[in-house]
Amino acid sequence: MTATDSVIRPPAAVPAGDGRLEEILRALDPGFLALWGWDWQRRVITFPRVHPVVGLPDCPVPNCPSAITVTTRPMCWGCMVRRRKSGMTLADFLLVPKRVSGGIGQQACAVDRCERHQDTATARLCATHRLQRSQALGGIGMEEFLAHPKVVGLAGLGPCLVTACYLDRVGGKYWYCKTHTQRLRKVRERPRFDEGLWQRTEKAVCSTREVSLRGLPDRLVAEALYSLSSRVDNGYKLRPECLCPLYDRLRAQQTSRLEEVTDPEAAGYSREQATMIRLNTTPETERVKDVWDMSVFGHTGVVPFTAITQKPLREAMKIWVYDDLPRRRNKNAVHHARAIISAMAMLSESLRLQRPDRGEVPALWGRADIVAYSNRMGHLTATGKQSASRRLAYTRFVRRVLLRFRTLGLAGPGGVLEGMPVDFAIWPEDMPDEPEDAEAGRDLPEAVMRVLCAHLDRLEEMSNTETRVATELLIDTGRRPDEIYTLAWDCLESDPDGSPVLVYDNHKAFRLGRRLPIGGETAEVIRRQQQRVRDRFPATEPSRLKLLPQTRTNPEGTKTYKDIAVAHRTWVASLPDLVVPVITTEAGTPVTHLVPFDKARVFPYAYRHCYAQRHADAGVHPDVLKELMDHRLISTTQGYYRNPRELHQTGEKPQVARSGQGPTRTLPSCNWAA
Repeated sequence: MTATDSVIRPPAAVPAGDGRLEEILRALDPGFLALWGWDWQRRVITFPRVHPVVGLPDCPVPNCPSAITVTTRPMCWGCMVRRRKSGMTLADFLLVPKRVSGGIGQQACAVDRCERHQDTATARLCATHRLQRSQALGGIGMEEFLAHPKVVGLAGLGPCLVTACYLDRVGGKYWYCKTHTQRLRKVRERPRFDEGLWQRTEKAVCSTREVSLRGLPDRLVAEALYSLSSRVDNGYKLRPECLCPLYDRLRAQQTSRLEEVTDPEAAGYSREQATMIRLNTTPETERVKDVWDMSVFGHTGVVPFTAITQKPLREAMKIWVYDDLPRRRNKNAVHHARAIISAMAMLSESLRLQRPDRGEVPALWGRADIVAYSNRMGHLTATGKQSASRRLAYTRFVRRVLLRFRTLGLAGPGGVLEGMPVDFAIWPEDMPDEPEDAEAGRDLPEAVMRVLCAHLDRLEEMSNTETRVATELLIDTGRRPDEIYTLAWDCLESDPDGSPVLVYDNHKAFRLGRRLPIGGETAEVIRRQQQRVRDRFPATEPSRLKLLPQTRTNPEGTKTYKDIAVAHRTWVASLPDLVVPVITTEAGTPVTHLVPFDKARVFPYAYRHCYAQRHADAGVHPDVLKELMDHRLISTTQGYYRNPRELHQTGEKPQVARSGQGPTRTLPSCNWAA
């Protein structure tokens, strides 16, 4: 067997019929295994000292053998505790060597060609040579002892009998390493103690850099290695203290493959299992499942169909989603699919509740079922269990999907909905009334905006800089939240006159490269963030960077920042009570009262309404504001004008940028904190 083979393949032949193990072995990357120092004979992964994701640097304290497992700390955890107790400054503490009586693992005996290991770090000798020096040779000096003719190297004692252990035994009457010899003394007196079972299931010796996979079957080891490789590729910062308990539990359960694990307390198994399930999975194999892993289709997350209880309807929805996915060219494809499935789940629930056969036979569906569904949706809206806008959206979804079922031929002979009647459809007269346009009128009062802008420092303290920058840009630019979260690092450009311009993508309408004039202060916020990102990811090409990079599992800065809604909601809840002035007339005299403002109305999308309302109140022409807001219809923009006469202003003709990319005129600043 060559050195490369010892890295790629286990020493024993793959059992006949175990094609899955052979498949996993072919998928393993030799470069990744070499990074971990992997060898199938030893079966121990060693974390590298330098790597952007899993690198564990050495502790800088002199003589400390540990690694820094949390990269935000200046030293290992043990030295952190010692420094806290010492009261020394960091600079002074790093100058004091650590006193160690033993190292992590086993160090070679100082005698030339001796294959045994040091008994203690201070002695530097194995137990036999230590005894020889102190008794036979009268405790002579170390240098004299090593040069003495009677001192010769000794053969190794063999491995510790604990299956998971990669250390050598201490010799004599002990068949285990020093640590496991001590552990055995504590457990040997237990009733019905089985030393053979203990050898197979006992944990390995802890280390800050090494993780043992010894004692696990070849199939399980291969699955673990492939899962590690996939997670590292996705930027997950794995650590020994997280992996060791996982593999110790697998060893204790004596399982042979990940899919057999059902331990509810093992949180890490689900991630490992999901990774293995995705190996060599294709859209053709995934589409038959009831829960789809959308990474197979080039997206993220999962799409469950389990809420649709009728099997024919569920299978038809799988066909519909599979057909619709290629036409969704933005990152909201998964969200859209889930919304459609939720709407069809409402129809499924109506069929299950109101039909005697629970809606299992498509040929028996009819007009009465559509009427029942419409009445049920009206009831849910009337009782406040769903909004009028959701009722309208869900009804539209169901109407569109039922029509598409027919064009796909699912209701014809041999289709999964064979025999579905023609009258099982939603006609135009079945559609609920269009709700009032809710976009305008949801802006925040100026007094509230001033309080929010005055407390942006607290937002940064409670979350991070990216959250604060995202919030500032939402306030200043009026873009939709996902348009801000996905900004590229080089999103700031200049017009020919030198005015700063924000370049963003309108994901909702799939309009890329939109240009928005912004103020100098907003541009400076972007420039400072650009510098922070370059300092954090100096090795990544600027064209691949994001302005707001994800804070975790993102070693190169190429992943988009996630939704800030949770951090934003927590921040708003921590603010003092918000009040707004309201003027009333008492005895003919105007009186101003401070009225509490509902904090639930303060959410990221509300800043877009504030931006639009501020510009409308400032007299910006509706056509210009339509371009600013990137609205599809002028009627949506007109909703922000409180006075109808503002819609017919006769001032200068609004200037629109070249190629319809956006307005070029200077617009009012949104610096609310001023």
